[in-house]
Amino acid sequence: MNGTAYIFLNRLGAAGLGHVGCAFLLRNGMMRCTSTENQAGNAYSSAAYKGFWTEDCPNNFAAIVRTFQRKRSLSIPAGAKDKNGWPMNPGQGSTWYSAPYTEWKRLDVSQVDPEQATRMMLKRSKEGYSITDRNCQNDVYDILHDEGSGYGITANRFASSIYVGWVQSAFGPNAWFDGHIGASAHGYL
Repeated sequence: MNGTAYIFLNRLGAAGLGHVGCAFLLRNGMMRCTSTENQAGNAYSSAAYKGFWTEDCPNNFAAIVRTFQRKRSLSIPAGAKDKNGWPMNPGQGSTWYSAPYTEWKRLDVSQVDPEQATRMMLKRSKEGYSITDRNCQNDVYDILHDEGSGYGITANRFASSIYVGWVQSAFGPNAWFDGHIGASAHGYL
């Protein structure tokens, strides 16, 4: 199956390091949009409080943008613990909101496996957040890439101009988006 994937960036997210989310084409023609928002900005969070969301929408650009620009809230109750069992800080007893995305890249790709991308998305949704190795950037990478590992959207074999580079090779989503993700198209919101 040939397909399309998007990576959305909030360049101002994570104190200027950036924040990313992604969307990918399903076999039924819909787009599956997803992100780990971490609205509270915690370094570590249990899966329940990392702000993960997923939503399917029609495969037209306006609907995809509306889905990503929708303000999403995350309420963290008093006494909430992070993924390591420590009290959530910041965040306890507060409601946090997502910030708007600022730009996007489209990847037109071949040999996609949306079922496997969905399985990876669901797996990552159940894992706690860690600023060093399980963050929004890691989640998007794991959902969209396939470098012989057998899962996700294959962006590497389509053309040399499209590449979802190894996530640890760039410090922060802005650097990763700018330097390690080739695209069929790019734009600002």
